Amino acid sequence: MTGTQVAIALAYLLAAMLFIIGLKQLSSPKGARNGNFIAALGMVVALGATVPLLHFTQAGLVITAIGIVIGTIVGTVGARMVRMTAIPQMVALFNGVGGGAAALVAVAELMRFGAQDRKSVAASR
Repeated sequence: MTGTQVAIALAYLLAAMLFIIGLKQLSSPKGARNGNFIAALGMVVALGATVPLLHFTQAGLVITAIGIVIGTIVGTVGARMVRMTAIPQMVALFNGVGGGAAALVAVAELMRFGAQDRKSVAASR
């Protein structure tokens, strides 16, 4: 293993530990705020370890940065404006949007790889 691979593996280990600690603290109202912060820190560590492996193009970096900014704004505004009693509905809405995004990615990949498979099948006849 190279030094970079070791550093990435250690970063993932640290992120997993932070997630576990954060989830443990979410089990009580006293530690919930701190647990949320620790779990979010684990996500930042995991993203920091993953991004160098993705080999983004310049356009990909710009699109990703735009998505992060938009998501941060929507999440912050939603968290500040929604009453505590409406949090479950907001979480359900965010989960639904995430599921919709995953479906769009799946359709795009199916169209991209499906077109290649049709060409290879046609060429083999």
